Amino acid sequence: MEPNDIERLDRQLQHSGFYTHTILSRYAERINDQEAFLYGLIDYLIEQQGLDGEALKSYVARVRDELRQRKEALSPGVTLRIDKPLPEGEAEVEPVNCADRLPICQAVCCKLNFALSPQEVESGKIKWELGHPYFIRHEQDGYCSHIDHSCQGCGIYEDRPRVCRRYSCAHDARIWKDFEKMKLNTEWIEAHLGPRQPRLFFVNMDPEAPV
Repeated sequence: MEPNDIERLDRQLQHSGFYTHTILSRYAERINDQEAFLYGLIDYLIEQQGLDGEALKSYVARVRDELRQRKEALSPGVTLRIDKPLPEGEAEVEPVNCADRLPICQAVCCKLNFALSPQEVESGKIKWELGHPYFIRHEQDGYCSHIDHSCQGCGIYEDRPRVCRRYSCAHDARIWKDFEKMKLNTEWIEAHLGPRQPRLFFVNMDPEAPV
């Protein structure tokens, strides 16, 4: 099989996955609504021995919230990033002297995880995890699939995701114990960013973002 054939096959897999995940999301949403309605109706009839439309709506809403809090709401496990417009006049990302730091950090930021936006997925230029859509794809060594190990640079630099464009490790305590002295937080890195294994959670690029 030629390289171009592999690229076309990969693109077709991504397209089919995008379609499947969209359909699954719609079905999951409908099932959640039906389940909340059913349980709400049962609770209401048991307690009130009657039926009132407005009261029933409140019961359905309550049960829906309870299902979400107990993490029992159905989901196909699909995540897409929705970017907010940047505030006018927002300062640029703090620059980092990457060339000086790469021999020390070994581009460890390229092991961090984040979800792609719909536009980034549809562009077809950025690979995503087929088993965990639509997060940036990583290889078994933990690094992003797009890293060029010959120079520790990005293989799709001009088309890199917005998260990468906006990220700076300057104040990321997960990466640096002391940014100025270039002292890595090796304990955290070894504990969280080792070789990639099948798992249910990932470490996000944004330390405030949910997994």
